[in-house]
Amino acid sequence: MKKVTALLMAMSLAVGCIGSTCMTAAAEEGDKKEIYVLIRARGDLSYWDSMADGGDRAGEDFADEANVHVIETTDDNQANLTAMYEAADNGADLIITAGDFIDNMVTVAEEYPDISFLMVNEKIEGYDNIYAIDFSTCEAGFLAGIAAADVASQGLEGTSGNKVVGFVGGMDEVIVIQEFFMGYIAGAKYYDPETQVVYNYVGDWGDPDTGRTQALAQYNDAGADVIFACAGGSGNGVYQAASEVGKYVIGVDSDQSLSYAEQPEIQKTFVTCVLKLLGNGIYDVIDTFLSEGSLPYGEYDIFGLAEDSVGIVENDLFDSYVSDQGKAAIEEATQKIVDGELEVSGALGKDQETIQAEIADLLQ
Repeated sequence: MKKVTALLMAMSLAVGCIGSTCMTAAAEEGDKKEIYVLIRARGDLSYWDSMADGGDRAGEDFADEANVHVIETTDDNQANLTAMYEAADNGADLIITAGDFIDNMVTVAEEYPDISFLMVNEKIEGYDNIYAIDFSTCEAGFLAGIAAADVASQGLEGTSGNKVVGFVGGMDEVIVIQEFFMGYIAGAKYYDPETQVVYNYVGDWGDPDTGRTQALAQYNDAGADVIFACAGGSGNGVYQAASEVGKYVIGVDSDQSLSYAEQPEIQKTFVTCVLKLLGNGIYDVIDTFLSEGSLPYGEYDIFGLAEDSVGIVENDLFDSYVSDQGKAAIEEATQKIVDGELEVSGALGKDQETIQAEIADLLQ
């Protein structure tokens, strides 16, 4: 009898029994939520890496509560749809993907009403099991505009003193780009109303040669001292141009200066980079889902500085180039935006006629 009792006790310890809460490891695993984050691929040092980072961190921090799967589906729409169906069939509790695949999410969400869905970076409302979030990058662009205007007005080495800053966008009439641009203009004017902003659109996300040509024109002909490159792969040409003429750039989405560790002549041109921290937003939503068991389905929320979901890089280069006055202005503006005392108008949720009119007003 003693041997049987000892054996039962040993078995209980092996599966983690504690009084009435005894359960097997398999049961514990079954109680975990299954969360899937579907991305195109890792390695872009930008959008998709940020999403993956949010899923990875959530997987580590909430390992006792959830299994978080970060799945790479490439940019193929059908591959993403297949992965979403597989996640649903495998018992997903929450499926997350970005606006590139919004039609897929709607399709699967309608077929699986008991599964929760998070749409990132795209507005969608009215669905009983879909929650959508976007990112107020105009707020981060505003801070970058302050930094740019500061560099263009303080007499930094290589600058002209013309108080001109530039912007090179990938494509015109793309709301996500206009969101950055509107904040950038407003921030530059906020810091110094005399600052002039010149701009071009490459018309392509992967044309660094045109990006370089447009940047050189802004630097050499328009007198710009710093350019915000918001153009995907075309922005690489802007960085190259800055290194050729001894001027400055602002990167986008991640700390782009890290990509040029072996090209110091380019790396040193970066004043800062505007950050779109999708990972922080995803992490927070997963946290909410696990703690509350649901999300505000049918709603569309915008995360910004207050949610630590956008920002700018403040590294050694930033410290070297931005003056104490500029840093103080950035700190003050950040606090005012977080506190709701300063509202930065962006492009999200607006039509093109309204956006173009607002940009024209900002540029005056």
